[in-house]
Amino acid sequence: MQLRHPLPVRIFHWTLAPLAVALVTSGLYISEPPRAGGSMRTARQIHSLAGFLFTFGFIARVYYGILRRDWRLILPERHDLKKLPRFLRYQFYLTPEKPKFRRYNVGQKFLYTFWPLEALVILPLGFFLYAPKLFARPVKWLGGFNRVRSLVYYSTLLTAGTIAAHIYLALTDSVGKLKSIFTGDYNRGT
Repeated sequence: MQLRHPLPVRIFHWTLAPLAVALVTSGLYISEPPRAGGSMRTARQIHSLAGFLFTFGFIARVYYGILRRDWRLILPERHDLKKLPRFLRYQFYLTPEKPKFRRYNVGQKFLYTFWPLEALVILPLGFFLYAPKLFARPVKWLGGFNRVRSLVYYSTLLTAGTIAAHIYLALTDSVGKLKSIFTGDYNRGT
Protein backbone atom coordinates (compact mmCIF):
# COMPACT_ATOMS: atom_id res chain seq x y z
CA MET A 1 0.00 0.00 0.00
CA GLN A 2 1.09 3.54 -0.65
CA LEU A 3 -0.17 6.85 0.69
CA ARG A 4 -2.09 8.56 -2.09
CA HIS A 5 -3.76 11.36 -0.14
CA PRO A 6 -2.07 12.63 3.05
CA LEU A 7 -4.37 13.62 5.92
CA PRO A 8 -4.23 17.40 5.22
CA VAL A 9 -5.27 16.79 1.59
CA ARG A 10 -8.24 14.67 2.73
CA ILE A 11 -9.24 17.30 5.28
CA PHE A 12 -9.10 20.01 2.62
CA HIS A 13 -11.12 17.83 0.22
CA TRP A 14 -13.86 16.96 2.70
CA THR A 15 -14.05 20.56 3.93
CA LEU A 16 -14.11 22.22 0.52
CA ALA A 17 -16.44 19.68 -1.16
CA PRO A 18 -19.53 20.35 1.00
CA LEU A 19 -18.80 24.09 0.92
CA ALA A 20 -18.71 24.01 -2.90
CA VAL A 21 -22.03 22.14 -2.96
CA ALA A 22 -23.51 24.63 -0.47
CA LEU A 23 -22.32 27.53 -2.63
CA VAL A 24 -23.80 26.05 -5.79
CA THR A 25 -27.16 25.15 -4.25
CA SER A 26 -27.58 28.36 -2.26
CA GLY A 27 -26.42 30.42 -5.24
CA LEU A 28 -28.97 28.78 -7.51
CA TYR A 29 -31.65 29.25 -4.83
CA ILE A 30 -30.82 32.94 -4.55
CA SER A 31 -30.91 33.46 -8.30
CA GLU A 32 -34.18 31.53 -8.80
CA PRO A 33 -36.03 31.16 -5.49
CA PRO A 34 -38.86 28.62 -5.50
CA ARG A 35 -42.40 29.96 -5.41
CA ALA A 36 -43.22 27.70 -2.47
CA GLY A 37 -41.36 30.06 -0.21
CA GLY A 38 -38.36 29.71 1.98
CA SER A 39 -36.09 32.23 3.58
CA MET A 40 -34.02 34.32 1.21
CA ARG A 41 -32.23 35.78 4.23
CA THR A 42 -31.18 32.32 5.41
CA ALA A 43 -30.05 31.36 1.90
CA ARG A 44 -27.91 34.49 1.66
CA GLN A 45 -26.42 33.91 5.10
CA ILE A 46 -25.54 30.30 4.21
CA HIS A 47 -24.12 31.43 0.88
CA SER A 48 -22.00 34.19 2.45
CA LEU A 49 -20.69 31.96 5.23
CA ALA A 50 -19.92 29.13 2.79
CA GLY A 51 -18.24 31.64 0.46
CA PHE A 52 -15.96 33.06 3.13
CA LEU A 53 -15.08 29.60 4.49
CA PHE A 54 -14.47 28.27 0.98
CA THR A 55 -12.24 31.24 0.12
CA PHE A 56 -10.17 30.73 3.26
CA GLY A 57 -9.96 26.95 2.72
CA PHE A 58 -9.15 27.32 -0.95
CA ILE A 59 -6.30 29.75 -0.27
CA ALA A 60 -4.98 27.42 2.44
CA ARG A 61 -5.17 24.44 0.05
CA VAL A 62 -3.32 26.29 -2.71
CA TYR A 63 -0.67 27.37 -0.20
CA TYR A 64 -0.33 23.77 1.06
CA GLY A 65 -0.04 22.55 -2.53
CA ILE A 66 2.70 25.07 -3.25
CA LEU A 67 4.61 24.04 -0.13
CA ARG A 68 4.36 20.35 -1.02
CA ARG A 69 4.87 21.04 -4.70
CA ASP A 70 1.92 18.75 -5.45
CA TRP A 71 0.52 21.32 -7.89
CA ARG A 72 2.77 19.67 -10.46
CA LEU A 73 0.65 16.52 -10.23
CA ILE A 74 -2.49 18.27 -11.45
CA LEU A 75 -1.24 20.06 -14.54
CA PRO A 76 -1.95 18.24 -17.82
CA GLU A 77 1.30 17.27 -19.51
CA ARG A 78 2.11 16.60 -23.15
CA HIS A 79 1.86 12.82 -22.72
CA ASP A 80 -1.58 13.27 -21.10
CA LEU A 81 -2.80 15.21 -24.12
CA LYS A 82 -1.61 12.46 -26.43
CA LYS A 83 -3.73 9.99 -24.44
CA LEU A 84 -6.81 12.25 -24.47
CA PRO A 85 -8.55 10.55 -27.46
CA ARG A 86 -8.09 7.08 -25.90
CA PHE A 87 -9.27 8.43 -22.54
CA LEU A 88 -12.42 9.90 -24.09
CA ARG A 89 -13.17 6.67 -25.96
CA TYR A 90 -12.88 4.78 -22.67
CA GLN A 91 -15.03 7.28 -20.73
CA PHE A 92 -17.76 7.15 -23.38
CA TYR A 93 -17.77 3.33 -23.35
CA LEU A 94 -16.43 3.07 -26.88
CA THR A 95 -13.53 0.85 -25.83
CA PRO A 96 -12.87 -1.36 -22.80
CA GLU A 97 -9.18 -0.40 -22.77
CA LYS A 98 -8.47 2.01 -19.94
CA PRO A 99 -5.39 4.17 -20.60
CA LYS A 100 -2.82 4.30 -17.82
CA PHE A 101 -1.91 7.57 -16.17
CA ARG A 102 0.58 8.32 -13.43
CA ARG A 103 -1.57 9.60 -10.59
CA TYR A 104 -4.54 11.42 -12.05
CA ASN A 105 -6.14 10.87 -15.43
CA VAL A 106 -6.28 13.69 -17.95
CA GLY A 107 -9.93 14.49 -17.11
CA GLN A 108 -9.11 14.92 -13.44
CA LYS A 109 -6.09 17.03 -14.32
CA PHE A 110 -8.21 19.35 -16.47
CA LEU A 111 -10.71 19.76 -13.61
CA TYR A 112 -8.00 20.31 -10.97
CA THR A 113 -6.37 22.90 -13.23
CA PHE A 114 -9.68 24.54 -14.16
CA TRP A 115 -10.96 25.06 -10.59
CA PRO A 116 -8.20 27.39 -9.38
CA LEU A 117 -8.45 29.36 -12.62
CA GLU A 118 -12.21 29.60 -12.23
CA ALA A 119 -11.76 30.67 -8.60
CA LEU A 120 -9.66 33.61 -9.77
CA VAL A 121 -12.76 34.79 -11.65
CA ILE A 122 -15.68 33.70 -9.48
CA LEU A 123 -14.31 34.77 -6.08
CA PRO A 124 -13.90 38.45 -7.01
CA LEU A 125 -17.30 38.42 -8.73
CA GLY A 126 -18.85 37.01 -5.56
CA PHE A 127 -17.30 39.79 -3.51
CA PHE A 128 -18.57 42.34 -6.06
CA LEU A 129 -22.12 41.04 -5.46
CA TYR A 130 -21.60 40.87 -1.69
CA ALA A 131 -20.53 44.52 -1.45
CA PRO A 132 -21.58 46.28 -4.67
CA LYS A 133 -21.10 49.79 -3.29
CA LEU A 134 -17.54 49.02 -2.24
CA PHE A 135 -16.79 47.52 -5.65
CA ALA A 136 -18.86 49.98 -7.72
CA ARG A 137 -16.04 50.73 -10.15
CA PRO A 138 -15.27 47.10 -11.19
CA VAL A 139 -19.00 46.35 -11.33
CA LYS A 140 -19.43 49.26 -13.72
CA TRP A 141 -16.45 48.08 -15.84
CA LEU A 142 -18.06 44.66 -16.16
CA GLY A 143 -21.31 46.14 -17.47
CA GLY A 144 -23.30 46.64 -14.29
CA PHE A 145 -24.75 44.65 -11.45
CA ASN A 146 -27.00 42.46 -13.62
CA ARG A 147 -24.11 41.51 -15.90
CA VAL A 148 -22.07 40.47 -12.84
CA ARG A 149 -25.03 38.43 -11.59
CA SER A 150 -25.26 36.71 -14.98
CA LEU A 151 -21.54 35.91 -14.97
CA VAL A 152 -21.85 34.42 -11.49
CA TYR A 153 -24.93 32.43 -12.50
CA TYR A 154 -23.26 30.88 -15.56
CA SER A 155 -20.10 30.21 -13.56
CA THR A 156 -22.27 28.44 -10.99
CA LEU A 157 -23.77 26.22 -13.68
CA LEU A 158 -20.29 25.47 -14.97
CA THR A 159 -19.13 24.63 -11.44
CA ALA A 160 -22.09 22.30 -10.95
CA GLY A 161 -21.17 20.53 -14.17
CA THR A 162 -17.53 20.16 -13.19
CA ILE A 163 -18.49 18.80 -9.76
CA ALA A 164 -20.65 16.20 -11.52
CA ALA A 165 -17.75 15.38 -13.85
CA HIS A 166 -15.40 15.02 -10.87
CA ILE A 167 -17.77 12.60 -9.16
CA TYR A 168 -18.22 10.65 -12.40
CA LEU A 169 -14.46 10.37 -12.94
CA ALA A 170 -13.95 9.26 -9.33
CA LEU A 171 -16.68 6.64 -9.52
CA THR A 172 -15.50 5.21 -12.85
CA ASP A 173 -11.89 4.79 -11.71
CA SER A 174 -10.62 2.01 -9.45
CA VAL A 175 -12.19 1.24 -6.08
CA GLY A 176 -8.76 1.59 -4.48
CA LYS A 177 -8.38 5.14 -5.74
CA LEU A 178 -11.90 5.97 -4.60
CA LYS A 179 -11.20 4.60 -1.11
CA SER A 180 -7.98 6.59 -0.90
CA ILE A 181 -9.80 9.91 -0.54
CA PHE A 182 -11.28 8.47 2.68
CA THR A 183 -8.33 6.44 4.01
CA GLY A 184 -5.33 7.98 2.30
CA ASP A 185 -3.98 4.56 1.34
CA TYR A 186 -4.08 3.23 -2.16
CA ASN A 187 -4.06 -0.52 -2.68
CA ARG A 188 -3.39 -1.16 -6.35
CA GLY A 189 -5.00 -4.58 -6.11
CA THR A 190 -8.55 -3.22 -5.64
